[in-house]
Amino acid sequence: MNPLVESPILTAGLFDYAEWRSERLERIRDLLAWLDESGLQLDQARPLLLQQQSRLENDRMTLAFVAEFSRGKSELINAIFFSGHGQRILPAGAGRTTMCPMELFSDPSQPLGLRLLPIETRMQEQTLNQWKSSPGVWTQIDLPTQDAQGLAQALSHLSDTRLVPLQQAQELGFFHDGAELQELGGKVDAVEIPKWRHALVNFAHPLLDQGLTILDTPGLNAVGAEPELTLSLIPSANAVVFVLGADTGVTRSDLDIWTRHIGPHSGKRTLVALNKVDVLWDPLRSADEVDASIRRQIRTTAETLQLPPDRVFPVSAHKALLARIRHDAELLGQSGLGQLENALNRSANLDRRRLLQGNLDDALQQVQSDLERQLNLQSQDAQGQLEELAALRGKNAGMVTLMLQRLSAERTEFDSGMAQVLALRTVNGRLMDKLRARLAARIVQDEVQGLQLRLDAALLKIGVRGELAQMFSSLRERLQGAEADIEEIRQMLAAAFLRTNAEFGFTVSAPRILRLGNTLLEFDRIADAYSAHLTGVNWFKLQSGAYIGRTLRALSARLRDLFERAVRDVENWDQSAMSQLDAQVRDRKRQLNRRLSTLQRIELTKGTLQQRIAELQDQIAQIDTLRQSLTERIARVRAA
Repeated sequence: MNPLVESPILTAGLFDYAEWRSERLERIRDLLAWLDESGLQLDQARPLLLQQQSRLENDRMTLAFVAEFSRGKSELINAIFFSGHGQRILPAGAGRTTMCPMELFSDPSQPLGLRLLPIETRMQEQTLNQWKSSPGVWTQIDLPTQDAQGLAQALSHLSDTRLVPLQQAQELGFFHDGAELQELGGKVDAVEIPKWRHALVNFAHPLLDQGLTILDTPGLNAVGAEPELTLSLIPSANAVVFVLGADTGVTRSDLDIWTRHIGPHSGKRTLVALNKVDVLWDPLRSADEVDASIRRQIRTTAETLQLPPDRVFPVSAHKALLARIRHDAELLGQSGLGQLENALNRSANLDRRRLLQGNLDDALQQVQSDLERQLNLQSQDAQGQLEELAALRGKNAGMVTLMLQRLSAERTEFDSGMAQVLALRTVNGRLMDKLRARLAARIVQDEVQGLQLRLDAALLKIGVRGELAQMFSSLRERLQGAEADIEEIRQMLAAAFLRTNAEFGFTVSAPRILRLGNTLLEFDRIADAYSAHLTGVNWFKLQSGAYIGRTLRALSARLRDLFERAVRDVENWDQSAMSQLDAQVRDRKRQLNRRLSTLQRIELTKGTLQQRIAELQDQIAQIDTLRQSLTERIARVRAA
């Protein structure tokens, strides 16, 4: 068997990614276990590390495949992921195959098998995400995981259709387009529509078990009628493959999908597969002529979609699947699948890895800075005590008594000064409450519900863009106001920390500047996407109360999640800032109590002085060892 055929590039890359992720998780857990035994204060470090651990544990890789019908998308998915079964797993062939959007994943916490959501649920208020929490609504079909033929037969239900009256089809989001209606000809009693609205395929597969989710989105009707697909699932995918037919080029419906639903979010993660390139393999033409024809098709496609040509990949999914089943390396090379898989590997594996490693490095830098600050303070305190006790050698008991009195007065003064810290907490809590109120998720919900009530009351859904612009402007002002609130809190804390540092000799650093730039960018992307979606091209759909209800509920969910994440980020930032002060207050209390206890023991017995000096020398040496170990362990987590 040829290893180039047996080990697809993308598959190998995703397994490498899973191994890298598991290794990072193990290193973070080892670091946390070591820190738990170090005796260091972890109020700031632990949440940062646990956040990175959770991010890695729950990270899922999503690859979205989008195409109009009959472009060979299902065959491409079969060739990339399921050739090891020796046959097609997803239905593929002439005509319409997969008729509804499908999410293919592996999750042992959910029911295994195929779950199908009836198309009629489009008439109800729940979003797709809400329906996922209502298992009783879905039709459940078991999947025979050990029987490839039986598996393919069960998945053939993805092609199910049903006949309904044209009016009902339009209420469900189909046949609003003028060209589609023209194709129907004259009066039509019934039209064919997908039987299912959405499919969830929970399937134990070595690749899916690593956290991969495949989103299969067929046809303009499937994409355009589901705002959650268009405006959430597809834009959030790690890589998007838009599949075209080399035999058809970019058709009008292909261009509609691109311009409405993919192009606005297009970036380096969006790739175009020019499938069925084997139709250009003309045995009556020379190899150079065939290559020139393929290059011309690539150039034309790139110009039409306004993309760089290096993001258009000519492939033959059919030949690639056949090559992998037959272990034919030469045919696989001709199919062009390797180049597409390499590009997907960069988007879904290498770029994702760099992003997660960058976030991890930032967190580790903060952790190391915080813990080294603690160790420096401990070292300075121990050195100060050592010098203080060394000066007592040969001194009389009166000197010890005097130092005891001075230290008791210092502790009393420190305890009385803690009223400032309590007052700071009160002021900080009041400002944070104001900030939480500004970003409350219920405000987002009220804004969207108000918009829906106004649209429901309108006879014709005109002026939607203006209504949306007004709502988005109001919510954006809240985010910008929150930035001002954050800066007010930061300046208040910075001034308070400066005072406590001067009064108590602390080294609390001013809170880092926190901007909501990324949150505002994501908000603007959501606003632009929904404003573009709810425009003239979807005017007929907007006349359906069910459709606009689904769209606005999906919008509400996206914005609530965004605002809630903003609040969590600010709370983590505030907690991180205050934890510095809390840690140094606790350290100072321990230091004062320890020094007081030492002097009291020295007053009772002269032998305690030399013993305590030896203890402090050991403590300083241990701190140096701890600092070196911290540096080494942080470096191990960062290492490639």
